[in-house]
Amino acid sequence: KKAIQLDERFYPAAWMMLAECYFSQGTYDEAEKAISKFIPYPKQDMKQEKRAQLILSSCIFAKRAMQYPVPFEPINLGPAVNTPLNEYYPCITADEKTLLFTRLMVDTVTPGRKQEDFFLTKKGEQGWQNAQPVVEINTTKNEGAPTLSADGQMLIFTACETADGSWGGTRQGKGSCDLFYSVRTANGWTPAENMGDNINSGTWESQPSFAANGRTLYFVRGKRTASGIKEQDIYYSYLREDGSWAVPMKVPGRINTVFEEESVMIHPDGHTLYFSSNGHSGMGGLDIFMSRLLPNGDWDAPVNLGYPINTHKDENSIQVTAKGDIALFASDRFGGQGGLDLYQFNMPERVRPSLVTYVEG
Repeated sequence: KKAIQLDERFYPAAWMMLAECYFSQGTYDEAEKAISKFIPYPKQDMKQEKRAQLILSSCIFAKRAMQYPVPFEPINLGPAVNTPLNEYYPCITADEKTLLFTRLMVDTVTPGRKQEDFFLTKKGEQGWQNAQPVVEINTTKNEGAPTLSADGQMLIFTACETADGSWGGTRQGKGSCDLFYSVRTANGWTPAENMGDNINSGTWESQPSFAANGRTLYFVRGKRTASGIKEQDIYYSYLREDGSWAVPMKVPGRINTVFEEESVMIHPDGHTLYFSSNGHSGMGGLDIFMSRLLPNGDWDAPVNLGYPINTHKDENSIQVTAKGDIALFASDRFGGQGGLDLYQFNMPERVRPSLVTYVEG
């Protein structure tokens, strides 16, 4: 602000920087004023131009969204699931009786003294039972971002290469972060296996979502750089007749942007996709969006879930039940067990998926 007061034309990008600061704090009026000052100046590149226009449209969207908030009363899943540690990335079976999630564990042996493990809980007559570690899958390395098949018999998850070149246990990867799978048998979960060359590459594959048809996989692919993961987009692949996975392609339509998409979830109805992005008009940070599959195979323009589900902070890792009336998400909001906790809330009608049911046998 001081630099601009001295000479606002000397370094016009200061207006952009100031707008980013205000936008990140949810101070939308000030952000809109600052970005409106910057827009007439020449831009470094097309991405900066798009970012400036996105901030402007987001400020307009956010102010209107706050005038018309959606119903939102999150309920903590309770001490059987949540602890003073961080719990996040939930996934739930179609019958809503099995919940699997990631917990950030304290580990004095691991560099950084923290590592991720999977925990699983079953729903009984009194609610969720005490979550137990998935001992067949968990290692001293990180296991994260899981997805369960609709029947709960297949687990697909992310594991990343560590500084010493290991992937945890006997797992072997292709590079950066890869997707692995395990199948549940009468004797427990099978040893995790890499999903192969067509799914995994030397880049970053993470955050899978396995469709209820058992044949389509959605996931996020990005490039790991010195400054973090860049160019995050949502891809999909399908099982071919010979049992191999097809080469992944970006989801068609209007979902992916030049910015970041992540935390994808394909609903069991097969044509409603939920994901997080900072590339569409929203409240700031990562917002949660919904898109529906069109008859031509493209995905429709994403719909923001609205305020206060989305805020100026990051929101992600949403899961929607098969019935479509309840959503699960992680939050560090006041009043929980500590750190990130898992919550549930009633989905607003306009962003619910199609009603589906299941056959059990």
